[in-house]
Amino acid sequence: MQIYCICHDMCVQRSPYNWSRHMYQGHGLTIQKYLHSTVLPSLQDKSCQGGEAFLNELRYRWSNHQTMNQWLRKIFCYLDRYYVKQHSLPTLEETGLQLFKTEIYQHFKGHATSAIICLINEEREGAIIDKTLIKSIIGIYESMEVTYELEQPLLDATRVYYSGKMKNLYAKSSMSACLAMAEEALDNEKTRVVEYLNPATEPKILEKIRGLMTFYKLKDAITNLELALWKARINEENGQDRDMCHVGCGAEIIVKGVLQFL
Repeated sequence: MQIYCICHDMCVQRSPYNWSRHMYQGHGLTIQKYLHSTVLPSLQDKSCQGGEAFLNELRYRWSNHQTMNQWLRKIFCYLDRYYVKQHSLPTLEETGLQLFKTEIYQHFKGHATSAIICLINEEREGAIIDKTLIKSIIGIYESMEVTYELEQPLLDATRVYYSGKMKNLYAKSSMSACLAMAEEALDNEKTRVVEYLNPATEPKILEKIRGLMTFYKLKDAITNLELALWKARINEENGQDRDMCHVGCGAEIIVKGVLQFL
């Protein structure tokens, strides 16, 4: 209460004894100094210890920052009420958020994104992960309105992951097994979105998997056409069933056309 009163008294005096501008600038400089001297070194240290350790530290530092930001906003609320409005400046809370974004997030966004994707892939392989941790980190992206910086790498990684899985299964087993795995993947990804991913990501992730399903259905159809073509050529060489040979020629044209898009 005493600090609030001091702040109020320093803001209501007439110039040249009004300290509103100095206090507003000091607010931003204080946060910036703290982020540089305390948060940045801590995250740099944890970034060398593995993805989960880094994400836990990022969650901890973000939580502390939010608490500090809220208290500073309450203590210096007189600045928000008058000085900020009169000069069309960012609010104290917006300033704190922007500083975290520029001083911390921009330095570690690549590392955070890679760590999240790595944990998600581990869960896809059957590992037990800290889902609340991932949800908390995704909340940071959402708070800073940069979810797209996580979403696109995640979509790309999803396609790569399931493409490899379906390729191996298609080669070693059957088309039906490949599609069954894809259907299971669709259900798993829906659950994953409910548990910790951004809801807007769901249709885009499912689209990636369905696209792979379409690809392998088409690939299987092409394989069957190629087999029919091979049989038609054998028949042609043996002088058998000219109608079948014409079908084979048509199949060859279809195969060549479709393969251009695979």
